Amino acid sequence: MWTLVSWVALVTGLVAGTQCPDGQLCPVACCLDLRGATYSCCNPVPDKWPTALSRHLGTPCQTDAHCSPGYSCILTISGTSSCCPFPEAVSCGDGHHCCPQGFHCSADGRSCFQRSDTKPLGAVQCPDRQFECPNSSTCCTMPDGSWGCCPVPQAVCCEDHVHCCPAGFRCDTEKGTCEQGARRVPWMRKAPAHVSLPDPRAVENDVPCDNVTSCPSSNTCCRLTSGEWGCCPIPEAVCCSDHQHCCPQGYTCVAGGHCRRGNEVVTGLYKVPARQASLSHSRDMGCDQHTSCPVGQTCCPSLSRGWACCQLPHAVCCEDRQHCCPAGYTCNVKARSCEKEADSARPAAHLDRGRHVGVGNVDCGEGHFCHDNQTCCRDSRGGWACCPYRQGTCCADRRHCCPSGFRCGTKGTKCLLREALRWDAPQRDPAPRQLL
Repeated sequence: MWTLVSWVALVTGLVAGTQCPDGQLCPVACCLDLRGATYSCCNPVPDKWPTALSRHLGTPCQTDAHCSPGYSCILTISGTSSCCPFPEAVSCGDGHHCCPQGFHCSADGRSCFQRSDTKPLGAVQCPDRQFECPNSSTCCTMPDGSWGCCPVPQAVCCEDHVHCCPAGFRCDTEKGTCEQGARRVPWMRKAPAHVSLPDPRAVENDVPCDNVTSCPSSNTCCRLTSGEWGCCPIPEAVCCSDHQHCCPQGYTCVAGGHCRRGNEVVTGLYKVPARQASLSHSRDMGCDQHTSCPVGQTCCPSLSRGWACCQLPHAVCCEDRQHCCPAGYTCNVKARSCEKEADSARPAAHLDRGRHVGVGNVDCGEGHFCHDNQTCCRDSRGGWACCPYRQGTCCADRRHCCPSGFRCGTKGTKCLLREALRWDAPQRDPAPRQLL
């Protein structure tokens, strides 16, 4: 195995090639052997590996038959299914893209990296153990905080979070070069890292932040600016109050993202997001010390007072202990459905007391009426009240009502579209699942 001395060694000319420190000329680059005594000619590490552009997920589906020819119906991270414009595909972690079978998704889901069973790409694993880089490369953080891959081993990651330099060089961000004494060579651009499934044995040594979030071994759990957990890549670290940096044990956090111990000042370390056990671990998701569910599923209490597995990630467990709903929905056990209380919901209207007959043409009966474009509803006293919606729906609490096309939520304070996810209806996207 060869160590790249200079991806970047000075080229004296296309004809002359590259001159090695021992004086010999190489057509491309010089490599130092592992013993460090001699040089040989070699090819530099490629700055990229087989890639393809990912595709956007399309329309919802239940099976491949619901998609266009050449497309496949795949399950996304949100628990729904969508058509992907590849005949065999995998869903990316962003929930919006997909890649062909045999490829990894990049961190942002925009690129696909080809997998190889004979020569694994994941020889270099990044500190968070969720992402990996090809062999003979280096993990460096990108501008968005995700991991990128520098195409040389033991590289120097530049402060702009975009470029990197070979070992022993320093980054000159103003000139866009790598410098080592009088030597100056162009710097290299990093490529996005790809998702890695961690070794189950390594996961057992994780540092738990809470019941569902953990950091790799020898890391420290610290809160991020979002309020979620992040991982500081050193043990027993000091979490800084800016929720972005952390310092080694014995140091204090100071302004500008630095750490101080006496007169010594060092640069603080950046935290990376912690991983959710239900999505990131290659082993099963633990419900307790004795029970677990497969990755991508949710532990829910069962009727037997034990655990059952809902076939959806981050699902909502219903209080009847028999059903579950997709994330973002609520269970309506009485209506046997999952209700979306976001875009489809609106506040219910209060009922007004109905008046005696005088003006208007909506006759409630018993001498009461409501104005035009209103609806008669029974109130909590057994009398009549007016709903301010034409052909409205009267809520069971006898205090509220909803517009036509909506129905009352379980508490009567919200109106939900009538098209809810029925447990006894044919499966559609997204659909509640029976617990296993």
